Amino acid sequence: MSTASSRPQLQIRHACEDDAASLCEIFNEAVQDRLETFDSDARSVNDQRLLVAAAERDPKHPILVADVRNWIAGWVALAPYDNRIALDDIGEVFIYVRRSFRSYGVGRQLMRAIQEAAAKLGYRKLIGRILAANQDGLRLCRATGWREVGRHIAHTRLNDRFHDVTVVEYPIPPLPVANT
Repeated sequence: MSTASSRPQLQIRHACEDDAASLCEIFNEAVQDRLETFDSDARSVNDQRLLVAAAERDPKHPILVADVRNWIAGWVALAPYDNRIALDDIGEVFIYVRRSFRSYGVGRQLMRAIQEAAAKLGYRKLIGRILAANQDGLRLCRATGWREVGRHIAHTRLNDRFHDVTVVEYPIPPLPVANT
């Protein structure tokens, strides 16, 4: 019988090169599901490996993974929102959860981890763009403190159709000031 203390614990950590195949597999599931990503083409492991390597070199734009006993359950990336210097303290979040781990809180834990990491990295706000039909993604955002700020009508083309996109944001609360 499994108890809370004997169940495998989810560990959130930075992605490494060895994770690339799992991250690619999870991303490609999202492409197949046609609801979690704007991308319509599968990604190669080599392309994913390059993205992980770029994140390892750039601490301001990490990729975090949810690891359960060396099995990657999901991942989240913090990417630049815009290349203008006045907006470099705003990041865009991309999150993917393996099908078999959806509805178990993996997305919430990843989202909270990236929010915490972004605060420590000096971000003031996170944004996301979600296909309006992706109700699970919108629920995840609401559950982790995000708010909907607008909707782009017929904004992205996916599978030969235009789709509406919901824009969400998460204003990062200031870090507590240490008493000296």
